[in-house]
Amino acid sequence: MERRRLLEITPGRWAHCSGALWLAESRVAMVADAHLGYAWAQRRRGELGPLADGGMAEKLHALLDDLAPQELVFLGDVVHAPKPAPGERALIEAVLGGLAERVPVRVVRGNHDRSFARDFPNLGLTVESEYRTGDLVAVHGDRPPAPASGHTVLGHFHPSVVVLDAAGHKQKLRVFAVSETATILPAFSPFAAGFNLRKPWPAELQAWLETKTRVRTIAVTGTRVVELPFRKA
Repeated sequence: MERRRLLEITPGRWAHCSGALWLAESRVAMVADAHLGYAWAQRRRGELGPLADGGMAEKLHALLDDLAPQELVFLGDVVHAPKPAPGERALIEAVLGGLAERVPVRVVRGNHDRSFARDFPNLGLTVESEYRTGDLVAVHGDRPPAPASGHTVLGHFHPSVVVLDAAGHKQKLRVFAVSETATILPAFSPFAAGFNLRKPWPAELQAWLETKTRVRTIAVTGTRVVELPFRKA
């Protein structure tokens, strides 16, 4: 495996170029905010964009091929909307069912997943409000943080950073946001534009990262991962 596809955040915790967090010792891969069925759900709401999943199945299976995890954990918003239409349901069941044939899959409920267990009981996936391993507690992040020891891993905020490329054009890059207390994963979905961390932060984001401590931003492109210098607005 090429080292540029992984960057060690802290000992044993790696940022993967896909946007997944890799826990090397336990061989657990975590992804946040997949929003499966997004295009179908938006069509139901009246938008007329193309019905496409942005290559999500291929991206998730490529992650399994690359890391060979013993467990795959979705940190909330695994689906985009409740009560799926037939085509939407077929897509979601095909993606999650195909993954479950290869590796145990857990779903940590996000604010988009409140009906997930009821909508997809046939998948037989483990659905819970949080996931713990070692000194990590993993949640979605849509609720205020509770006082806890250890380190929290979450999604929900879709962190990104806007940079200028060599031609002077602005590019929005998905990033991990990492402080002493928390690691926020980038959205795995290609349809989640992301919150630019160089803009003023909402109070909810500051509460999770506890901004008196240093915050690191680690950008992912799908093929590379690199740490960026960071300045906060």
